Amino acid sequence: MLVFGSLLLSSAVGTASPFRTLDNRPFATRCNGPQGALLRTATPAGQVSTQTVGATLAAQHRVAALRGAEYALRVLQRARVKSPRAELRFPRMMYQVSGDKLVLPELAKAQATGDRPGNPANNLTFQFQGFSAADEAAFRAYLDNAYPKMRLVYGPPAFNLTVTIVQDNTIHPLQGGIYDASANEIRLPPPSGNFVEDTFVLCKLVLHAFRDDVALWYDAWEDGMTGAAATVIQTMPGVAPGYDPVDPGPFYCWSVYECENQPALANNTFYPPSGFTGMLVWRIAMARAVWLKCWVEDTAFFSNFNQAYYAAYTEGLPGDVPGLKDIAAAILPRVEGLSFYDWFQRQYVLDTSVHTGLKLYTWNIPLESAVVLLVDHYVTGLEGDESPRGGNTQPIYWNYDYTLSLYTEPPNVISIPDTGERAGQGDHIAEFTSVGGAQRITVQIDLNGLRGQYPYPYNVRGFNPGENDFYGAVMGGPVASLDVSGAYSRTNIPASRGVWGTILSGGARLRPGQISVTVTNPLGQKVTRTVNVGWDSYVAFLPGGGQASVTHTFKRQGNGVMMISLPVEPLEQNAAALLGIDPARLLLARWDPGAPPSGAYQIWPRTDPFEPGRAFWIKLPGDLTVEVQGVLPPEDREYAVPLALGWNMVGSPRRQDVLVSNLKVQVGGDPAVSFAEALSKGYLQRGLYRYVPGAAYEIADTVRPFEGYWLRCLVPGGARLIFPPL
Repeated sequence: MLVFGSLLLSSAVGTASPFRTLDNRPFATRCNGPQGALLRTATPAGQVSTQTVGATLAAQHRVAALRGAEYALRVLQRARVKSPRAELRFPRMMYQVSGDKLVLPELAKAQATGDRPGNPANNLTFQFQGFSAADEAAFRAYLDNAYPKMRLVYGPPAFNLTVTIVQDNTIHPLQGGIYDASANEIRLPPPSGNFVEDTFVLCKLVLHAFRDDVALWYDAWEDGMTGAAATVIQTMPGVAPGYDPVDPGPFYCWSVYECENQPALANNTFYPPSGFTGMLVWRIAMARAVWLKCWVEDTAFFSNFNQAYYAAYTEGLPGDVPGLKDIAAAILPRVEGLSFYDWFQRQYVLDTSVHTGLKLYTWNIPLESAVVLLVDHYVTGLEGDESPRGGNTQPIYWNYDYTLSLYTEPPNVISIPDTGERAGQGDHIAEFTSVGGAQRITVQIDLNGLRGQYPYPYNVRGFNPGENDFYGAVMGGPVASLDVSGAYSRTNIPASRGVWGTILSGGARLRPGQISVTVTNPLGQKVTRTVNVGWDSYVAFLPGGGQASVTHTFKRQGNGVMMISLPVEPLEQNAAALLGIDPARLLLARWDPGAPPSGAYQIWPRTDPFEPGRAFWIKLPGDLTVEVQGVLPPEDREYAVPLALGWNMVGSPRRQDVLVSNLKVQVGGDPAVSFAEALSKGYLQRGLYRYVPGAAYEIADTVRPFEGYWLRCLVPGGARLIFPPL
């Protein structure tokens, strides 16, 4: 028996948090055991006990908590965004523990004999218990068709196993089922009558069995990959006739991925110990979509990843994100036109680090003349546990040039309870009338000091075959022309008032593929993005307008360490290429005030990308002249730089000096106050500090372009530092 880690078990069902994060760097964490799996105590003989499984599910996968996750689906069904046939199910991995050790029998056997996981001759065979003869025959027939496709998509199993599939009448349909890696056993609730969804759950659990004792320890990787691969398998000919990933598609979100890719998705688990499930559906859906984008790049991605992972396997690798990223990058160097590393850094559901504090997340679905808003409000603790928070907010809807606040049908208040089944969750469908036709609307939500802003392409989405299946907003400019090539092609798509929409598929709706989109603004300047689209349709937010070439020389002083920023959003997203410094010599860092317990440095390549208002430490090898092609922040209106609680590294979004006395600070939806008043109100600690290379810090009275500054925010929910228009 192979054992890993020290577990803290408070009862026979193992309800205490068992494993810890060892390294909390964003997008580069490491842990010492599975973060989201169910744990139960093994019987003395190592046999499965139905009663123990039921107790574990009751304690760690509670139906009452999962009802909270069901709330989001019901809202989407009422809005006719999701099919009335859609049903949520949450199948999970399970491990047994003996004493304080994790039981991994197949891995122990393999290591005792010197075998490595993933032998091409490995195979899974299946035996059934507790099913009626008709149900067993139906599931066997499904596996006869699906299993060869599973091997094709996922490669050979890690171990040679017989998997027992048990009908367990104590499992609720919401709980979905389990795969017990220690016992090589799948447990399912009784068949629901929806065979394609029942088989999807079975397919996902069988894919967990493919990795078995060497399954990945983060939900974003293990749950996300198995869900994505199961989607691919179910859509293959002859596997699940009638299966449609979109309809009923309870977790399908690929079409709106860019709307939902927000920082609050980050966490070390989808299943926080508190049982808060407000974010559960969103994280599962986004994790599946993000790995499906990799599959579009290479349909052998999952198989190739598994083979490389098995070959490189070490004891800690299942929870070593930097190591897993290296494996993925070696087999898939580029995704959506970016290096795998740069692309990965921008997919927030793959950030398995813990960011403490109050959170706001808004799932926003663009309809033709309305936008569906589902708001999650919660607080994250030091170990990644989450608890709901309540509040009320009245959204604001800005028109495309931010000159008007638009009217929506009342009521226009989102109420979020702090207790009850939907604690921490609120919803609203904002319906627009008389807003002057298609345009980019910005939805603004202020809640307990937090602010979210979400672009909404109004009046360009299509619903039915023959209507727009590729649509969205151009950010930074109201007018442009788009050209699409690749899996689909179209030229001279006009964008007006910040939005555009077109039919790429000829009216049959999109299928998975890669496209290249070139945006040309009225000055003839071009920006090209590569996008991996999925089934049905796709909404994209594309750069455009306000482009410029900005040149600056950073002078090396002292030891070369200085704080820098860029007043432009670069088109080149790789920092080494942008700065013209050999990646092996680039020393770049940025402070993350949200990393527990009180902040930590991100070191490149795990830093946030350059963006107006962000500052970085850099060690210059010598004088450095950079010429940056990018998109300028709008100069005719205010620009807000977000501040988190604690110390923040900030820069100027302007190409001219700005007096500190002209800055403003805003907390929540309250009116902005002057910088001086913000100090007197206790929003900020005194002083905007600049670093003088080779000397010390000094309080600045002017914010200069290309420099970096320290500013300490004292507001628990954060604030915004507002630069005036030019």
